[in-house]
Amino acid sequence: MRLGLKSLGKNLLDKQKEVKANALFCPICCIEYMKVEFDFEIEGVVLHNVKALRCPCCDDEVFTEGQMDVIRKQAIGE
Repeated sequence: MRLGLKSLGKNLLDKQKEVKANALFCPICCIEYMKVEFDFEIEGVVLHNVKALRCPCCDDEVFTEGQMDVIRKQAIGE
């Protein structure tokens, strides 16, 4: 068991070397989020081509503050 954890830690460190600055990681999978675009429905309004960050492993989605601002503006029709 100990060997597995040590190996996992080494693999994560190796991957972090390849990661760009300010990258966001999924807290569940420890994998870098990927940029995606999709249609998003909020309060009965469908927003097209919404940008977000998604974990390629568990599909967890998050929005940056800038992305949330764009969503708010689209939702109220600005």
